Amino acid sequence: MAKQRTELGSRKSVRVDLYTTGFVIPAPEAPWIECTIVDVSENGVCLDVGDLAVPKLFGLAFTSSGEVLRVCALIWRRGERIGARFVSAKELRQGLVPSDAVPPPPKDVVLV
Repeated sequence: MAKQRTELGSRKSVRVDLYTTGFVIPAPEAPWIECTIVDVSENGVCLDVGDLAVPKLFGLAFTSSGEVLRVCALIWRRGERIGARFVSAKELRQGLVPSDAVPPPPKDVVLV
């Protein structure tokens, strides 16, 4: 069960502890790689990816079928954990990130 952290400290938004399975999508047409979603907030996510090399821009599927999918930008790495911010559809449309680096969502998924 998810647990919401009430202490914000210097953070801008509340983080919710998940410790659940997710999938990193490193590139279009690349196989999905299992990871652990440590926590999530309105703006980003912390993942345990082991020794996986994660690109600066990647997809994250919160479910194995891809119903919940976000595009993420790598912010930091500490050992096996990474922090990433969510990239908005507006940023993608405005070309603030290279479009060829973004994994395409499944056909029934709309970027938010």
